[in-house]
Amino acid sequence: MTYNPDRPTAADSMQRDLNRTADTAHDTVDRAADKAHTTVDAIADKTQEVAGDVKHTAQQVADKARNLGAHVVDTAQDLGAQAANRADAATTTVGGKMTDAAQTIRDNAPTSGPIAHVADTAADTLEQAGSYLQEQDLAAIRADLEGIIRRYPVQSLLVGLGVGYLLARSMRR
Repeated sequence: MTYNPDRPTAADSMQRDLNRTADTAHDTVDRAADKAHTTVDAIADKTQEVAGDVKHTAQQVADKARNLGAHVVDTAQDLGAQAANRADAATTTVGGKMTDAAQTIRDNAPTSGPIAHVADTAADTLEQAGSYLQEQDLAAIRADLEGIIRRYPVQSLLVGLGVGYLLARSMRR
């Protein structure tokens, strides 16, 4: 047998098989890399979309919270105004009752003597207090009360303690 340089040898055949296998491996790696890049791009796009949705939803929640807060404030202001109106009406009613009580004392008290003098003083005091409550609203009453407390702090404290004691004692029974 003679050697023919043009004739393929087993080594050449193996080399071709290795080259084909390497090319196939390179093609597979390239396809996998392309698929990985496509997947990463899709994930990045989806992430941006989800982030946009989350941002939009958060903005909607914040807007609703702002609107709800404004509604709560409006409702609280309305309720406060209603309470103030009711309290003003109650003070006017109490003032009217005090004036009526003063008139009842005058009608039923004796006309002369020390009891008549005490009854007349009590009726005058009740009438003045009733008129004051009928004419003033709560804001004016509060301002007047604050002024009295500032002018007479010790006396105000003692009156508060006395009233507190009497209330506590009445609650115990």
